[in-house]
Amino acid sequence: MSTLSKIRSWFKSDYQKKTDNIDVNGIDDREFEWCIVGNIVDRHFYGMEKEVRRGTKQFRPGAKVYCMPEFGGMAHEEIRVIGKPRKQNRLINIVMKTKKIKNFRVQKVYSPKIQFDLGSHTYYWKNRRSENEIENLNEMVKYLNTLTEEINKKSI
Repeated sequence: MSTLSKIRSWFKSDYQKKTDNIDVNGIDDREFEWCIVGNIVDRHFYGMEKEVRRGTKQFRPGAKVYCMPEFGGMAHEEIRVIGKPRKQNRLINIVMKTKKIKNFRVQKVYSPKIQFDLGSHTYYWKNRRSENEIENLNEMVKYLNTLTEEINKKSI
């Protein structure tokens, strides 16, 4: 037996141990997932000189990102997002400052790739098992919308 096949069998057995205790009846066959969605701010301050920049290094202004709040112990200063980066046609999964995202809202997600990432995330796994799933997400959206720091064009 080659080393590669030993590693594969080890991963399969480890995955089986982790998924044996999970009751997934009626959860993974959903047509869509509820998700917190936001847009990248148009302008924000950058650096010590308070230089005004558009968008972020990874995303252009107004880009749609799917948010996964997981750093609650730090008052959600940073948030994990999935979105299409500048000049590329693939999805990236990064952690970025919450103040650079605006217009948080709850939306249905139909994309299988994003649904898979959401399904493996602990925040959404706990919420989609609860009866008041949308209420929990809307409460989080209200809080996240207070963290945005966008510069208005009139104030420059």
